[in-house]
Amino acid sequence: MINSEVALGWGVTHYRDAASLADGPKVPASSRSSAFRPGGTLATLAILQADARAVARLYPALSGEHEVVVCSSWESMGRMLGRNDFDGCLVDADHPDRETASREIESLRIRHPGVAVIAYVEANYPLAYYDLGGLGVAGILATDAAPPAIRAVIDRALATARADRIARGLEGRYASPGPDAIGWAVEHAGPDTSVEKLAAALGHTPRSLRLALENAGFPAPTRVLLWGRLLLAGARLGRDGRTVEDVAFSLGYATATSLARAMKSQTGLTPHEVSERGGTERVRDALFPETGDSRSPTVRLGKIASVALFAFLTGCATLGVGGSGVDRGSIDALLGTSPLDRAHFGVLAIDARTGRTLYARDAQRWFVPASNQKILITAAAWTLLGPQYRFRTEIWASGPLENGRLDGDLVLVGSGDPSLSARYWESGTEALRALSDSVATAGVRHVTGSLLVDVSAWDSASVAPTREVDDLIFDYGATGGAFAIDEGEIRVVARPGPWPGLPAEVEWSPRGTDDFVLSRVRTGRADATTRITARYLPETRQLVLDGNVALGTVDTVAFAQRDPVRQAAAALSRSIEDAGVTVEQGWGVRWTPGEAVGRQCLAGAVRGCPRARLLASLESPPLQELVRGVLGPSQNWIAEQLILALGAERGERGSWPQGIGVVEAFLREAGVDSLDVSARDGSGLSAYNLVTPRALIRVLQYMAARPDAPIYRAAMAEPGEKDSTLEERLSGLEGRVFAKTGTISNVNSLSGYLVRESGEGVIFAILANGAGLDDGEVEATIDEIVRVLAR
Repeated sequence: MINSEVALGWGVTHYRDAASLADGPKVPASSRSSAFRPGGTLATLAILQADARAVARLYPALSGEHEVVVCSSWESMGRMLGRNDFDGCLVDADHPDRETASREIESLRIRHPGVAVIAYVEANYPLAYYDLGGLGVAGILATDAAPPAIRAVIDRALATARADRIARGLEGRYASPGPDAIGWAVEHAGPDTSVEKLAAALGHTPRSLRLALENAGFPAPTRVLLWGRLLLAGARLGRDGRTVEDVAFSLGYATATSLARAMKSQTGLTPHEVSERGGTERVRDALFPETGDSRSPTVRLGKIASVALFAFLTGCATLGVGGSGVDRGSIDALLGTSPLDRAHFGVLAIDARTGRTLYARDAQRWFVPASNQKILITAAAWTLLGPQYRFRTEIWASGPLENGRLDGDLVLVGSGDPSLSARYWESGTEALRALSDSVATAGVRHVTGSLLVDVSAWDSASVAPTREVDDLIFDYGATGGAFAIDEGEIRVVARPGPWPGLPAEVEWSPRGTDDFVLSRVRTGRADATTRITARYLPETRQLVLDGNVALGTVDTVAFAQRDPVRQAAAALSRSIEDAGVTVEQGWGVRWTPGEAVGRQCLAGAVRGCPRARLLASLESPPLQELVRGVLGPSQNWIAEQLILALGAERGERGSWPQGIGVVEAFLREAGVDSLDVSARDGSGLSAYNLVTPRALIRVLQYMAARPDAPIYRAAMAEPGEKDSTLEERLSGLEGRVFAKTGTISNVNSLSGYLVRESGEGVIFAILANGAGLDDGEVEATIDEIVRVLAR
């Protein structure tokens, strides 16, 4: 894309267009100035000296930061650019006239696609900006602009050109949107970039971009942004001749060491090697080596640490045997220092290729794993159901349909789809609306019977047997069932009344039964503390809210719904009615197989009923996307839905005992000692779960041996990844650590994959129990162990 910027007296206007630029070696045409403006870019520029006054203004604005060569004609500029040692050229858009200049500019762009063509015009011809934008110039500036504006336009045009050269060089070798993503990452490299901005620029959501890059064989968006920074760092180190400190600070690194570590981990090169041996080209070749292998950069051999990880995950590369050992003394010292010496730590780290133990501490003992339990559950679901497995929610007509009149019941058959929420839809209510609209589209206008929700494939118990009572009201402890929406949560918005003492105005979603929420929330004074609490009354099936909302405030809080199936059924009934379908006999839930649903149909067997007709269905995203929603943010509710689904699909019924039995059978098949695991739920919220570090290692090894191992690994949290549990942890190890965190009271854990500085892969499990310390203090120790392992 071209980034055309018009420098006018009142500011800079941006236009965007498409351009292609290919990189090539540069040879300085004259002595280079060592001057450097923070954020600027040194380059070799050619200026067409058609208007001496214009050149007199442009040259002083550039010569201190760019090497400038003045050409006397279009012909001489063409010859000069043909030497292939120029980054850009500035041309007069009216020399000798607009028509001739336009032809010459177009010719330059065709003959020299690696050069950023920047046109300068008189400020009193604003329409020229649009004409030149159509020619695809890289920048447009007014000759009477101030020097800072001139430098800004040219620096931006050169940055865009550099990004386009890199992106175009990858086109044909890698599928879309990989090259475009890398180009954007280079163009916008710096501390203010984000996955959200990258995704928006490419027309994706963060989640869809990650999947698209994955399908193209590219790494996750966070690592694409990191590679963009490193490519630009290579340019500034090599071509621009800037110091490591200057480059590090300009790209948002806290220290030169941080940049050096990132460069080494991703390319195998030091900044000095980059500076001396080709700059951008050397970094590019390390990240995207030119080999006969047509596979993605993430599975190609090389010194890149992240590539090494993919290699040991897929078994498609041979890493060196042995390698440097782990500094065991440093880990022992960390764990032997008060007050951490009172905690129970279980640690196991192995070489990913050879299985050689690098460090072990109580690896055979049981520990409460917290959310590391999710590794066991997702591995079982991934293996037994398959990464492309999809949940399916269906609505059937259990009777004849004539002229819009259904003589029978509408029956929803629930499968436990965990995707009916804002994580995958605009909201759970929108998912229901899609189902309801499909029913109406099928021609149903009037139902003589009821709307029945068949959840008989799953147990009616919505709470895991060992769940702590205190967790049940909070959103992280939400319960589910064979049909539930919004991840079992209810979101409450409370607004104050006109004056203190009056009831607050309370709304909630999803909206099920009208009497589900009983609000006792009052309006408080403006200086009062706003606080809302909730408790569930199982006898009346109501959520009771207490508290105050201060004048001038609005409070939004989320709680566990506690009656998820009935409330989802009631919400579906509302949605069906809103779609213009009248249901005579209301709604109901069928919990037990064999209950009557309509004429001659039974709960649990609607699909086989001869009088039933499928009206509408929804499919979830593939399981690999659901697992991503579990492991990265550590989502408890989806994990519990998965273990119940395993019971329904591979056992006799969707229940915790059946699901746990399926998981334990899988673990034995994967080579885990049956005495190394005692599972009680899917999320890890239960303090009754027990697992050994060696069991976690064995499961991670098992998953690493699968052909789709990179996709499973990508579902884990990465340092710096937005909305993941490692977003604020392990800075400097971006692209080198892929792991699952875990935290409940007095339990902290971290297990997964990492790549050492040498490129060797490591599989590790770290569990801490009974520290009695602040979570942050224990997590800092765990993170330091990871850093030692990563050296």
